[in-house]
Amino acid sequence: MKVQRWEATDELLRDGEAAILIRGNVVRLTELSTVIYLLTDRAIDVRDLADQLESRFGVPTDDSTLRKTNDAVAELIRYGILRRA
Repeated sequence: MKVQRWEATDELLRDGEAAILIRGNVVRLTELSTVIYLLTDRAIDVRDLADQLESRFGVPTDDSTLRKTNDAVAELIRYGILRRA
């Protein structure tokens, strides 16, 4: 599956986190979610996204990188930050 971020009305990036104004709502993103947001300016396969996240953050100790990435992507889709491309 490929994902891409929705275009934001405005964004504030500070200290590795972000506040995104998107479709009339402000959403605060954690460091992980901010990196996902920044990497999805163009459509990207979730497996490639997982590889990039693993390179940046390392391997999760409690689960696979792909599963954790899928969970984070699903949450960002629910909040209207990402969409399936």
